[in-house]
Amino acid sequence: MALIALGGGYLHEKPADERSVAGRVARIFSPEMRRTEARLGQLEGDLAGLPQLLEAPFASRYGYRSETLLDQEKPEWVQIDLKRSWMIDRIAAVPVRIPGIGKNGVGYGFPLRLRIEVANNPEMEGAVTVVERTAEDVENPGRYPLVFHLEPVEGRYVRFTSTRHVPVDGGFIWALQELVVLSGNNCVGVRTAVTASSSLELFPNWAKYRINDGLSALGMPVTVEASPSRGYVSDLTQDPHLEKWLEVDLGQEYAIDEIRLLPVETEGFQVLGWQSFPREWTVELASDPEFTARTWSVHQPRTNVPGYPGRCANVVPSFGHRGRYLRLTTQDMWSTRDQSGFGLAEIQAYSGGGNVALGKPVRVKDKADLPRSAGWAPDFVVDGFTSLHRLIEYPDYLELIEQRGRMEKERELLNSRRDGKVRATGLVLGYGGGGLGTAAVLGLGWMLVRQRTVRARAVALLRDQIARDLHDDIGSNLGGILLLSEMGSRHSGDAQAREDFATIREAAEGTSQSMQDIVWLIERGNTGLRELVARMRRSTQVILGEEGVSLTVDPLEIRDRELSLFFRRHVFFAFKETLNNVRKHAGADTVEVRIAIDARELRFEVRDEGVGFDPQQASQSGHGIANLRRRTELLKGECMVKSSPGQGTCVSFKAPFKSSLP
Repeated sequence: MALIALGGGYLHEKPADERSVAGRVARIFSPEMRRTEARLGQLEGDLAGLPQLLEAPFASRYGYRSETLLDQEKPEWVQIDLKRSWMIDRIAAVPVRIPGIGKNGVGYGFPLRLRIEVANNPEMEGAVTVVERTAEDVENPGRYPLVFHLEPVEGRYVRFTSTRHVPVDGGFIWALQELVVLSGNNCVGVRTAVTASSSLELFPNWAKYRINDGLSALGMPVTVEASPSRGYVSDLTQDPHLEKWLEVDLGQEYAIDEIRLLPVETEGFQVLGWQSFPREWTVELASDPEFTARTWSVHQPRTNVPGYPGRCANVVPSFGHRGRYLRLTTQDMWSTRDQSGFGLAEIQAYSGGGNVALGKPVRVKDKADLPRSAGWAPDFVVDGFTSLHRLIEYPDYLELIEQRGRMEKERELLNSRRDGKVRATGLVLGYGGGGLGTAAVLGLGWMLVRQRTVRARAVALLRDQIARDLHDDIGSNLGGILLLSEMGSRHSGDAQAREDFATIREAAEGTSQSMQDIVWLIERGNTGLRELVARMRRSTQVILGEEGVSLTVDPLEIRDRELSLFFRRHVFFAFKETLNNVRKHAGADTVEVRIAIDARELRFEVRDEGVGFDPQQASQSGHGIANLRRRTELLKGECMVKSSPGQGTCVSFKAPFKSSLP
């Protein structure tokens, strides 16, 4: 993709296929192509209005992975204790993405078959099966979570079982980045106890507790609506252990189920290390603003692994403890150049499925000397926005993410279909097979004969354009048409015109034959060796005729085998190019063509007793030999051209069947 500078920024230029001749022709002549591109344009507009997954969660962590297993179909499970019974209505299985291993890292280890159960006891006695995908393999979801919408079921324990695992070297495994359990708007399975039948504990990438640590590609539950604010930043200090606090008055006492701390995501202010999220902190609930009557608290100690949640919400379960006042206090802050500070984009407190901290009064110990107009103020931590976007609830967010996944899958399919159409059109144009080529030849002939004097200059320009865009088959036909135009320009009369048209018709028939060859290649897909050899026989007769031409095929009875379009295309056109070179340049009375086939390869040899040439000069001045060698390289075969002036030419071409896959 090229870039176009515009107004100090950059815009993406159109893809190469949109600028190509094939792309423009396909767009003009194919209603399906136009419909596809219209839908692609609509998808791009719709996708711009949907949130995106994170490319990868923060730091070097992948999620949960089983140990290497010896039995592919022995059930293996991981189980989350929700600490109390919930009405569960949605579960999302987020696949692992390992960026360093390319396509194989997308959806890495996602189980082939699975089951999800909910129960009120750890032994899963009397469990309710809420998801059963064990009859046949599940399609790997790739980047996007597999979201299960459930009839609400009550339970405390959620067990995810892989009943068919993914093959790896030496055994089988299964893996998940995150298992998200929702009860209404509450994330009820975050940071609670986890057990598993097996677990690969390979710190920091793989660990059992990572399956519900809240850090995943889902990121924060937001829309694409831009945020008018950035959040809160404390005053700076040289002492990273100096306590800073932020307090929200909820207005009345609530039973708080969970608290969410959302980190700063902007560089608009020079926030300190890890976007000023505290290294060590305490969250408390109390019934009085002085916090002398604390009802609940949780302490997050400093660890060797940064506690920064990246672009994810740090969800802190509070299990229904009651309080009116919510306070976050730092005990250790990140430092940069002997300056420490504490920042937060948003703080939320959920009770009864709703955020009761939204829009409530906020007090802080101190704040940075930053203007409110720049987006920094204490009350911005309860305004319903992160530093970048508007916050929404997790169920709504998952629906948007599901919608985006479906649209991206459709976009990929349509892009593939469009690219295939452009490639097919390019083949037709490049090798003289399409309706456009035939129309161009006949249209050019009509114009040359009927308007040869007026349009002589336009014909020359058109000839140059077609010569650049089309391959040798149509090029040779155009040469004959141009010769007729020069002769016709010296004569007049309808009889001459009729004779010229007859010759034009013959040229068009040759082009039509080439078109049929291309259509055969495109429409038939992968087909057999026998049909390829039959086409080669027919092309020999069409291009060279029968007089002075000998054709042998060894063996006479060919054992058929399936060949890919890739193999047939390059072998067939290498063969046709060789025959056309003989017809156009050799001046030979006799030509010997041999086609030989064994278990490993297909070979052809074309030998003529013609004028010969210097292969070194020909490779520099023409495309024939260069095209043969290019096709040989693509097929991982061999090509030899032996010739010298006055001594004839021999072209030998070998294509191994192992190259039959594109």
